[in-house]
Amino acid sequence: MTMTKRDVLELWFAEVWDARDISFLDKLLAPSLGQEDTVYGSLALRKDIPLLVEVFHRLIGPMKSEILVYLEDGDWACVNYRTTASGPDGDTPIKLDSLLMFRFDQGLIAEMISRIDSLALFEQLGQMPPDTLLGCFSGQSLTWK
Repeated sequence: MTMTKRDVLELWFAEVWDARDISFLDKLLAPSLGQEDTVYGSLALRKDIPLLVEVFHRLIGPMKSEILVYLEDGDWACVNYRTTASGPDGDTPIKLDSLLMFRFDQGLIAEMISRIDSLALFEQLGQMPPDTLLGCFSGQSLTWK
């Protein structure tokens, strides 16, 4: 049975990101995507995805991702998704809404364009002050500890 693009993306979030099952990468990524090819824009190479998954889990703890909106157009699919977690200490709730566009080649992921609201994530983790973006728009400067 052939998987739909949505099936592939459901597995991408559930198995690779939520369950940290890196073996799914070879099942979901197109063979045309080499180990040195950029996957997440400038964020990661194909070979770096396992490290990126690990870093996110260390930052926010066990996560659960949910596709909120799914759109498809030709070789492309786009998802607006929500990731929730209990935080690295198990007591810092995280809720992060993001966008990902995926280009498919022969039914598998060949390219991604990612728009993760990193600022909101780092605010929730306490690494940035609350309302950082509003402060920046006011012309204020941030002072690092």
